[in-house]
Amino acid sequence: MEKNSKTGLLKLGYVKNLKSCKAELNAMLNDEKQVSTAELNAIVDNARIIYLNRYGYEKKRSGEAIPLKDATYLYFETGLRDQTGSIIIGWFERKRKDDIFKGVYWGTKASLDAKIRACRMFHWGDLYFKSEEDGLAFLEDIAANTIPETWSFKNKPSNVNHPILKSYLENTLEVLKKEAEKGAKNKLVYSQDGKFMVFNTNLLDKFFHEILIVVEVRKQKDGSTLLMSPRRVRKELELRKLGFARGIRPEQPRFFKKVEEVIYQPTWAIDKDFDKFTHIIEERRERFPVDMQTASSDELGRKLDDAITFAVAIAQRNYKFIVPMYRPQTGKIQLLMPIYLKGTYSSKPDFALILTPDKENEYYTPETILPLDAVYQNARLIAKPDDTWLNPDTIL
Repeated sequence: MEKNSKTGLLKLGYVKNLKSCKAELNAMLNDEKQVSTAELNAIVDNARIIYLNRYGYEKKRSGEAIPLKDATYLYFETGLRDQTGSIIIGWFERKRKDDIFKGVYWGTKASLDAKIRACRMFHWGDLYFKSEEDGLAFLEDIAANTIPETWSFKNKPSNVNHPILKSYLENTLEVLKKEAEKGAKNKLVYSQDGKFMVFNTNLLDKFFHEILIVVEVRKQKDGSTLLMSPRRVRKELELRKLGFARGIRPEQPRFFKKVEEVIYQPTWAIDKDFDKFTHIIEERRERFPVDMQTASSDELGRKLDDAITFAVAIAQRNYKFIVPMYRPQTGKIQLLMPIYLKGTYSSKPDFALILTPDKENEYYTPETILPLDAVYQNARLIAKPDDTWLNPDTIL
C-alpha cells in the first residue's frame, strides 16, 4: 500500500474549506495570537488522531480502538482554547465507510458530541422529528391539505410516502435559510421568546391559503439549534399562543428576480463545447438508453447534436418546453432541455440536458445529463411543471 505523502489537514481527507479554515480557527481563539499555516500543519502532524464510529464511540465493546476502516468521524485536539477556555478540536466526517473523510470543522468535543447526537435523531435535512412515524405523518398532513398534485413517482418505490414533497420542503427551507443569512427579512420568523420559528412553504392549501410550518427551536449546549417537531399551522391564533407577534407574515422563497431568468431565450446560442460533449458522452454513457450505450462516441455525439437542434426548434414555438430548475447546491437557475435521441416525441425523453445560462454573453452551456426523476424535484421548487414530458406519473 502506497504511503500517504500528504501532511497537515490534507492527510486526513478532503478539506472543503481549504482557503478559509485557518481564518475560521483563528476567529475562535481566546487571545490575539494567530496561527500560521506552518503552525497549523505542525499541530495536525503532531496530534493524535482519534476515530469514532457513527454513535460517537472511540472504542468497541471489546475495548479495542475503532479502526480507520470502521470510523464515521475523526478528530484531533489543537491544544488551542476558544473564548470560553475550552480546547478546540478539528474533525472530519464521512457518510459511508467507503467514502472519503471531509472537513475541516472546528469546535469543542462537546459540539462534536452534540452533532453526532443530532445525526442519530430522525430527520430530513434540518427538520427533526421524535420518530420516523411522526415524520411520515407530517408529510401525509401536508400532502392531504395542499392543492392536489403528485408527490411521488408512479413507478419508483420509496420508503417515504411522498418523496417529492419531502425533497421540496427540505430544499425550500434551505433556500429560506440562505436568503435570511444574506439579510432578507421575514424569511424565517421567530416567536418573541425565540422558542419557535415559522416559515412559508410556498404551497397553497385547497382553499388557496398559504401553508406555513412552525417548528420548535431547541438550543443545544454547544450553541447550535435543532428545528424539532415541524407541523402545519392551522390558524393564526395558534401562532399567537406560541408567542409570535400579531399579524406576522413569513415571506415565500424567491428563486429569481425577473421572469426572463426562468424562460428559455431562443436567440441565445448553445455552446457545444468539446470538453462538455466529451464529459456527457464518454463519462455519462451509462445514462444513455441501454441500446445506445455500445455506440461510438461520434455516433452519440451526432445524435445529441441533432436532438439539441430539434429541442431548440420546438422551444422557439413553445416557451414552456424547456423547463427551469433551481439548483440548491449553487443557488442558481438552470434549464432542463428534454433530449429525444431518436427524434420522436410520442413518449418520454431519454434524459434532460442541463443548461447553465450566461446572461452577459447570451449563451447556454450544456453541463451534464440527468435522468428525469433526478431533475424533477429541483424543477418542482420553482413551480409545478405543467408540460407533459416532465410528469412524475410518466417519467419512470
